Amino acid sequence: MYDGKKELSFLTRTMKDAWRACGGGTLNTRGKGAFDLVTDVDFAMERYIADAIRENFPGDTVVGEELNPLRELPSGRAWTVDPIDGTVNMAHGLPLFGVQCAFCLDGVPCSAAIYLPRFEEMYTATKGGGAKLNGVRISVSGRAAEDAVVSVGDYSHKTAAHAAGQIARVEKIFDRVTKLRHFGAASVDFAWFASGRTDGFMMYTRNLWDLVPGWLISEEAGGIALSVNGGKYNLCEEGIVVCASESIASLFRTAADELKGEKK
Repeated sequence: MYDGKKELSFLTRTMKDAWRACGGGTLNTRGKGAFDLVTDVDFAMERYIADAIRENFPGDTVVGEELNPLRELPSGRAWTVDPIDGTVNMAHGLPLFGVQCAFCLDGVPCSAAIYLPRFEEMYTATKGGGAKLNGVRISVSGRAAEDAVVSVGDYSHKTAAHAAGQIARVEKIFDRVTKLRHFGAASVDFAWFASGRTDGFMMYTRNLWDLVPGWLISEEAGGIALSVNGGKYNLCEEGIVVCASESIASLFRTAADELKGEKK
């Protein structure tokens, strides 16, 4: 198994360098589509990180949200880059946003990092090597469903089926957990789940840059990754659920089964 340690060291350094170089720039916010926006900082950050990857690892593929949004991980060496995850939060002065990147080999995540600049928190993981926050090992909470705080991502404006699926699952679980939360940034959701601050996270998307870093970090912190449809998660699924305990995983599996039964 390739350990990805060299690539992780590069990522943590480069992500911080990119933020120092570009994060203080003028936002110049503009529409990206219905109910979404992008800023000059997003583009500058992605160019900085992608250029650094190509300089240090020539021939590798870079999958980036703004400049090369591929839908599938290519074979060989590939990187995912989400230059600013939670752009709307950042543009509105909210601190809940991050930078998240991963290195993959033949479609398998090997190393990943999530940087939350407003909190000075760097979350990292390598395949089989565990997860860390600022160099210190972290793990999921292990709390049961009745004690759980679960974040549920954003309701999609782009895909009606995703929004409907998320709403239906929220209706199934809202009175079976302690609290539901919306942070508005997958980087924050995954990071705070992996460090035990929350106990579950559900997100409907197939965007590689949103999913790959947090998926690896969550599993390496001891989390259980499920498809929104209840099975084992993979990147072909419509969405992910990460759970801090079998109790929470069972709750989401039951919700998925109940919804399947209602469709028959």
